[in-house]
Amino acid sequence: MIERYKKSVELDPNDADAWINLGDAYYDTNSYEEAIESYKRAIEINPYFSEVWNNLGLSYGMIRDYKNAILCYEKALELDPEDAVTYYNLGFAYEDLGDLDNALKYYKIALEYEPSYTDVWNNIALLYRDMEDFDKAIECYEKSIRINPDEPILYNNLANIYFDIEDFENAIKFYNKALELDPDNEDIWFDLGDVAYEKNDYDLAVKSYSKATDINPYFIEAWNNLGLSYTLLNNYQKSIECYEKALTLSSQDTILFENIAFSYCNIEDFDNAIFYYKEALRLEPENISNLKKLGNIYLTIKKDYTQAIVYYKQVLSLDPNDDEIKVLLVSCNKKLGESL
Repeated sequence: MIERYKKSVELDPNDADAWINLGDAYYDTNSYEEAIESYKRAIEINPYFSEVWNNLGLSYGMIRDYKNAILCYEKALELDPEDAVTYYNLGFAYEDLGDLDNALKYYKIALEYEPSYTDVWNNIALLYRDMEDFDKAIECYEKSIRINPDEPILYNNLANIYFDIEDFENAIKFYNKALELDPDNEDIWFDLGDVAYEKNDYDLAVKSYSKATDINPYFIEAWNNLGLSYTLLNNYQKSIECYEKALTLSSQDTILFENIAFSYCNIEDFDNAIFYYKEALRLEPENISNLKKLGNIYLTIKKDYTQAIVYYKQVLSLDPNDDEIKVLLVSCNKKLGESL
């Protein structure tokens, strides 16, 4: 397609439509620098296409040149001052610049021309969420849902707000509504798992995280959280299976090694617990918590006081004021003396 449009502009370099088509083709293939040059050529020929100014602004936005994007949107609005889409894009550019006041201003103007523009309602709600004005955010989502009741992301985002304010019942209600519309969305299942976990409903958490991993077997965070949920249900063998699956996907995650080690401790498989705590230390050798756990296993379970001393000394090298470890070191040395 691009080659065809390139031939068109070669045949007639003064054909603005051909340059626009070429710009659109470049944009659709994420070739934003080339799209910018093509739209600029079209504007040189005919500067009165508001849509081209808008598309040029979008292209600048995609390369994070938001100031030039804003200039283009302003030019588009000079030509078509009632275009809700351009006001929306202008608000989005200001949001990307971190100018939330102007972002909100232009989003609201977009709604004056297109009150049913749900993308605008959604973005305004997200701004209010960032400002922690949760009541206004909820109001925006409720309005957008009345306009477009079949859009799952609106229910999902509304559920996120309720999660933020720890209204877990409403969060679950709206995650479930989102899933009625989009039952194969692993991210929504994951979010539902998170709220169930926070609500201490670990059965629902297991169901939700399991569904997320069924849909996407490579979802590491879901495997980890599924393991945590099984841990809190005291089903340590199932938690180990989940952590093992996660570790096949990411073998450089300290948290996963810590979690599986904890589960092995709870089934009194201390050899595996030691192995995984050591793997965690391989990644974070100065993790005081894991050094203590290894020292404690060697002291209380293995009765290997020499090894316990090794880990306790490492703790003290990192935190010389840890009085508890000093006491344990004295105990280990005493045990060694008694065994001689």
